[in-house]
Amino acid sequence: MEIATTFLRQLDHIGPEFRTYQDGILIELAFDRTIGTEQVSASVLLETADDLKIRLRTQATQALLLASKIHAFDAHTPSRIAEMMSIHGYFKSHRLSHPLNAYSTALFISRLTPQDAVLERTVQLYTRLKKQHRFIVSPLLISFVYFHATTRGELDELASRIETVYQRLKRRFGRAQQTYVVALIFALLPEDDWDRYIAQVEASRKIHRKHHVPLSFHGMLALLGDPNVHTSSLERMAEALRSDLHFKYRKDLVYLTAIRLYLSQQTILQQLFPSSILPPDGADAIPFLLFPVDLTDTSHATDGGIDGGFDGGGDGGGGGE
Repeated sequence: MEIATTFLRQLDHIGPEFRTYQDGILIELAFDRTIGTEQVSASVLLETADDLKIRLRTQATQALLLASKIHAFDAHTPSRIAEMMSIHGYFKSHRLSHPLNAYSTALFISRLTPQDAVLERTVQLYTRLKKQHRFIVSPLLISFVYFHATTRGELDELASRIETVYQRLKRRFGRAQQTYVVALIFALLPEDDWDRYIAQVEASRKIHRKHHVPLSFHGMLALLGDPNVHTSSLERMAEALRSDLHFKYRKDLVYLTAIRLYLSQQTILQQLFPSSILPPDGADAIPFLLFPVDLTDTSHATDGGIDGGFDGGGDGGGGGE
């Protein structure tokens, strides 16, 4: 509950500073301030957002969200922005980007100090995966494709492993990009644990069925063990958030925000992934491991849209340029 109290305090501070923005944006800014390791004034954040708006030729809201993600964890923003743009340029040259959220994906990966060889493997692995599916290129999708690219093994074997998990999940949860993101997460873990995690996703979705939580977040909750253990804590946090006026017209974000805040404190998640794919700075890895913002959906930082033609086969579908 302490983190929920901190979040609400940040939300109260942000409201007057960004009075022209909608509640969904304020909620996201407060989230970044709550889980971030760095704090900057509203004027500094807006200055960075203005710079990004011009440099990236993007909308003011999208630039502000991206600036918020940068300032939350980076004391020296120019170097971070330079690294982000370098990685974005590489991905764009290989058509592995979406017009609106490509920079948030590049921001996330830049914090993992990627080697050129791993970036190349990421593109090659994505090319194999999209032969079977139609993707909307998004931060969670590409981030976990990147994680797989850092692991050992032939790319065809990695792609086959991911597809095996996806087929199991699809039988339970249907064909969708959210289902595929969960497959990407579980495929990083030992095969002997897959059935247990899938059962826990099913249990989590049943417990929280009234709250319309994206499946990828059920997947993350499943990594923590029995979903029943966490329900009371999540309910208390959600109740505290629900009473805030900023959620009056964004009731859809109440439970999702509670889950995101809760997950950001669970450092055990780091232990479930190979140490080779995580940054060396410990717990600071968790927030941007789980929540790279999707700028195609400014209501919250989930993985964005689900393509109705996801299992369409053919060439798949990159994000386009």
